[in-house]
Amino acid sequence: MPRDLRLGSLDLYWASQERALLENLARGAAATRASREEIEERLVACLSANKEPGLNQIRDRARELVEPLGAAKSYETLNGLIGALLSTHSKGVLKTKAGLAIAQGAPIDMARMSLFGTLATALRTAVLPDIVDVAVAGDSRIHFAFLESYFSNYVEGTRFSVEEAEGIVLRNQIVAQRPKDSHDILGVFNLAYRTETRAIVPPVGEDFIDVLQERHRIMLERRPEVDPGNLKLEANYAGTTQFVEPSRVRGTLAEGSRLALTVPEGLARAIFYLFLIAEVHPFADGNGRLSRLIMNAELSRGERARIIIPTLFHPQFVDCLRALTQSGRPEPLISSLARMAAWCAGFDYAELEAVVPAMRSAHAFEESPAEFRLLNADGSRAT
Repeated sequence: MPRDLRLGSLDLYWASQERALLENLARGAAATRASREEIEERLVACLSANKEPGLNQIRDRARELVEPLGAAKSYETLNGLIGALLSTHSKGVLKTKAGLAIAQGAPIDMARMSLFGTLATALRTAVLPDIVDVAVAGDSRIHFAFLESYFSNYVEGTRFSVEEAEGIVLRNQIVAQRPKDSHDILGVFNLAYRTETRAIVPPVGEDFIDVLQERHRIMLERRPEVDPGNLKLEANYAGTTQFVEPSRVRGTLAEGSRLALTVPEGLARAIFYLFLIAEVHPFADGNGRLSRLIMNAELSRGERARIIIPTLFHPQFVDCLRALTQSGRPEPLISSLARMAAWCAGFDYAELEAVVPAMRSAHAFEESPAEFRLLNADGSRAT
C-alpha cells in the first residue's frame, strides 16, 4: 500500500502508521488487534509529538486507504477519534485519561527546565577556551567531517574499520551487506560537512524543533523502523533514567532553545545545546549523534573548533552527562568538552594518511579506559 516502508532489499514491508491504525480498528480476534484504548493512546502521542497537522495528516492518508483496504468502518471510527482529540468538546468519544485531559498547548518538563537552568547558570560564568577552527575549509574540512562521523557513529554501535568508513564517505563504496549502516555514516558526514547544515543552528521556539526533525530525517532516512524525522511516540531510557515524556518533548525543546540564547555564544552555548538534546532525547534513535551535530553547528557558526568524542573518551563523556542528569553537577561535562575541544584542535587534518595514525598513537580508537589513556597530539596526557 502507499507509504508502506520496504525493509532493506527484501520483499517485506513495514506498515505505514495510518494502515496500522485502520487494520487494528477492524474487527478481529482480540489477541491480534490493539484495543480501542491503545489506539486512542497512540493518537494522543501523535498529537503531543506532532500537534494538529500530524493528526490531520494521518486522517488524510487513512482516507486514501479506505477503498483498497475495505476499511470504511475502521475509518469512521478513526475519524471520530481524531475529531474528538482536535475538539474541545469530546463527550462520549474519548475513553482514556490522557485523551480526556489533553490540552491544545505544549506541556513542559519543569524538572528538566530546572536542570537546564543549572547548566545555563554555570556556563554563564565558566572560563572556557576560545579555540579557532583548524579545519574550516578544503581537505581539512572534509577529513574532519569524516572523522567526526566515524567516531560519532562508532560509539553508537555503527562500527566499521576506518578503512571501510573512508571508502563509504570518500569513494561512495557502500558496504553491500550493511547498506543502512553505510548510509548512517554518510548521513552524519553530510550534515557535518555541507554548508547548509554545518554552521547553521536551528532558530528558537517551534522552528528549533522543525529543523531538528529535518536533520534527523536526513541523518537516518534509510531507517524507516526508527521513524526518521518524527518525534518519539514512546518513552525512552538510559539505564534507570527516563528521558522527557513524548507529550512534553515539543514544549521542553522550544523553551530550552529560548534559554540557550541566555548563554554566551561559542563553546558555552554549544555545550548547552548538546545537553538539551541529549537530555530531552526527542527521537526513537540518533539522539546522541544529533546532539553532537548541533553542538558543532554552534561552534562552526563562530568559526570555533568543532569537537569529536573519541572512542576511548566516550565512557568518561557519558559519566559526565550522568553527573548532570542524576546529581545536578554541570562542572564535569563543561570541563570534559572544553578538554575535547583543545584535544581536537591539536591535530592537523590536511592529510588523512597522517591524522589517522596520529590519532591511533593518541589511543583515540581504543575502547578500554582501564588499559589506555587518551593522549594529545604531542604525546602528553589529555585526560
